[in-house]
Amino acid sequence: MPYKFVSKKKWDTEIAQKAMAAVEQITNEMGAEIHDDLMHRLVVFRFYFDRIERELNDPGQMEVLVTEMKSEFQDVVQSVRRISRQLMPAKMEQENFTKSIHLLCLSMERPGAGHIHFESSGTEMPISDMAETFLSRIVQELIHNAFKHSSAWHIWVRMIWASGQLTLEVEDDGTGFMEAAEVASQLNRKYNTLKMRSQAINASIHFENGTNGLLAKVSMGLSD
Repeated sequence: MPYKFVSKKKWDTEIAQKAMAAVEQITNEMGAEIHDDLMHRLVVFRFYFDRIERELNDPGQMEVLVTEMKSEFQDVVQSVRRISRQLMPAKMEQENFTKSIHLLCLSMERPGAGHIHFESSGTEMPISDMAETFLSRIVQELIHNAFKHSSAWHIWVRMIWASGQLTLEVEDDGTGFMEAAEVASQLNRKYNTLKMRSQAINASIHFENGTNGLLAKVSMGLSD
């Protein structure tokens, strides 16, 4: 089959279009998250002030309202934290990369609704700041997608440092075993932010059936 040559201008245009499409997708998802979750909670919180005005002379009802408002306010705080985590990676100063990924997993847990299990093996090796940032973003997006799109209860994040290679695995139990094969096939064909970030640091991402559901594997070669 003969090679198809394209001009540099056309190549740059295609790359720019794909990059902007990815940015637009992320922006839309963030807008939906803010509108559907945070704004809804703030509107509910506003209704409490109307109820307070009606119940000012009833100490018993006021106590109930205060208790409800405290609970709702905690939900608002969690919503803001969840959105902010999507906007910035969980890189902690003076922490190694393994610890940073562990902290990311802890911060993205949803008490009573979603559990993240983290494990690592092998000895950590140095990687670039860009690789740390992009790998953190990839893990972050995979966890977010598992909770939002697969309705997962459990997510397993595994970090494997081996000779000459780092492998990150993210597996969820939200996608059924039979369905996981079809989803994996679709994702392997899709060119999205996960693949773009992987390619930017000379890594690869592959989806397949796992023990519990959909399994994503990110592999990156390491320098000696």
